[in-house]
Amino acid sequence: METIEKPLGKITALLADLGLEVTYAYDDLVFVQNSAFLLQFTNRPMALKMFTHTDCEPAVAEEVEKQIIEAHAKAGFSIVPSGPYSITENDDETINLAFA
Repeated sequence: METIEKPLGKITALLADLGLEVTYAYDDLVFVQNSAFLLQFTNRPMALKMFTHTDCEPAVAEEVEKQIIEAHAKAGFSIVPSGPYSITENDDETINLAFA
């Protein structure tokens, strides 16, 4: 199985330029701004899916989403808005992600 390099450093730098923080990254997931947004790497290193937390205020989420997409497009990335998601903590301290 081929391993695909994920340019996390570039993603983190682009988000920082927008005043956004990567709060956690694991495998193919990048949690942004205390989980307000979730970026997911795809099988193409320069293409990511973006999910918005269900608790985000729609107007704010839309504006930030637009900024993220534009900034990454200028750097050669493709960010695809992929809908809402929610996150809950399980009793064993693991998390559960649900995509709508």
